[in-house]
Amino acid sequence: MAEKENDNGLHAVAITDRVEHTSRRFARMWSVTAVVVFVALAATIGIPHGPDLETWERQAHLFTLALAGVATVIAWRWEGIGGAVLLVAATSLGVLAALQHQPLIAFLPAATFLIPAVAFLIAWHRTKSIASLIVLATAVIMLLFTGSVVAQSLYDYGYGAAHPQSDLSALPESPVAWLWVGGVTDTQASLVARLDDAAESKAVATDSTGQTHEVAGTDDEGIWHFELTNLTPATDYGYHLVVDGVARPERTGSFHTFSTEPTSFRVAIGSCARLASNGTVYEAILETDPDLFLVPGDFYYADHMETPAQFAKSFDTTLTQPAQAALLGAVPIAYVWDDHDFGGNNSDSTAATRQIAREAYDRFVPHYPLESNGSIHQAFTIGRVRFLMLDGRYERDPGADADSPEKTMLGQEQLAWLQEQLLESADTAVLTVIVSSVPWIADPEAGADHWGGYTYERQQIADFIASSNLGNIVMVAGDAHMVAIDDGTNTDYSVAGNATFPLLHAAALDRPGSTKGGPYSEGAFPGGGQFGLIDVEDDGSSELTVRLQGMDWTGQTITSHTFTAAAP
Repeated sequence: MAEKENDNGLHAVAITDRVEHTSRRFARMWSVTAVVVFVALAATIGIPHGPDLETWERQAHLFTLALAGVATVIAWRWEGIGGAVLLVAATSLGVLAALQHQPLIAFLPAATFLIPAVAFLIAWHRTKSIASLIVLATAVIMLLFTGSVVAQSLYDYGYGAAHPQSDLSALPESPVAWLWVGGVTDTQASLVARLDDAAESKAVATDSTGQTHEVAGTDDEGIWHFELTNLTPATDYGYHLVVDGVARPERTGSFHTFSTEPTSFRVAIGSCARLASNGTVYEAILETDPDLFLVPGDFYYADHMETPAQFAKSFDTTLTQPAQAALLGAVPIAYVWDDHDFGGNNSDSTAATRQIAREAYDRFVPHYPLESNGSIHQAFTIGRVRFLMLDGRYERDPGADADSPEKTMLGQEQLAWLQEQLLESADTAVLTVIVSSVPWIADPEAGADHWGGYTYERQQIADFIASSNLGNIVMVAGDAHMVAIDDGTNTDYSVAGNATFPLLHAAALDRPGSTKGGPYSEGAFPGGGQFGLIDVEDDGSSELTVRLQGMDWTGQTITSHTFTAAAP
């Protein structure tokens, strides 16, 4: 018997009973399977999210998945309504996937639900007019176009530039892919470089008189380490590498050894940059001519790293950006991680990447001697100023844990080290700079990622400062995408009320602006393309003058505060 045909114009030729029934069965099976699979993935792997996992992202995903499930149920009875709702859910899933993935990749989850949605609509449109078919096709195209525009905007917001980008030329070809220097003291400096296919290499550092220091490097699977020693204090050095007997002038750098005597100096501070950032903010920092670039975490945003190779790629990507390479070639680094370059948003000691991050730090980052086999807290001195850099991730208890005297951000070993260093610094230095990767000033908040979620430990530190009568402290911090300054009005969390100190927030280098914590006496200014400066003027007299500044990529001062620190 001949297959029955419909007599509605074009449909009589294009869509038969068999096509209608097949489309219906296919749509039902596919949509049910897709809903089950996506719910399982959301429960086991998690949902796509931006660099900062925000509550609305999870809620939006769960609502959209629920909408897809409801649409599937409706479509079993009313294909037109269910198919249309499923089409909206499909587009929404694609848009939300762009929180983490590039739009072309984000289209894949959208297509998973788009296919059964179209199949339902084909079955429903079997008996409709050509005009309604055209209307439907137009609506689908417009919906997909709008979704793609929104997805691109969402991805750009999460991973795009937050301020103008540098127009510096790409790095020239060289067997030295990148190099940077850190761990600088009065007589030492550590240099780390990635060399392609090198059998041997040495670093050559030359001072202004022409005197040179040479040291052979050690190879760690293409990552080379050079430890320069016996340098002259308070001296400018230029350096380059000799690779397999050939000097490589394409990658050079410079640094200034610190003084052990009273000295004036400038430290630039910046935190929170997207991966592959090449912003003009790095040029602005370089133009201020700092003696050190201090990064209190989030050197790059790469939340979804899971393997050593991914950590290696993140450092490669970051250190080969022209603007960053120019800054790091001319200014030594002092850097500790925060969450986005350690184990993902709000990560802690339970992060799967904990040990991988630690090994990557040792391998790729020139740093000061570490005080632990785990936490990367470290200290160094410039003139009469002591810097204490804290690691708030490696030993951190999960934020979701109830706040209690046992809950820790630093861990007992690092906390004891901090107290010892504060006492020692009070005896040997005029000013102590505490570097915290997260905000100190914040109201108590359950589950918070800042010190407001670890109030007992914060009070313990403040009480120690108060009971030991420690003055001349300043704190710098990152994490929050803002520059902010407090003159000490809001920093005291001691019971005795004798632990005030100024505070500078310095971020975001290249991320969208946001605020966290507070209040701040001199104001909080969210935005990208921002950094901080600490200027110390020390002529050896009985006090030194300190100026804190929050800056933007144009070189303008956003906020500032000046104070003096008297020698004990």
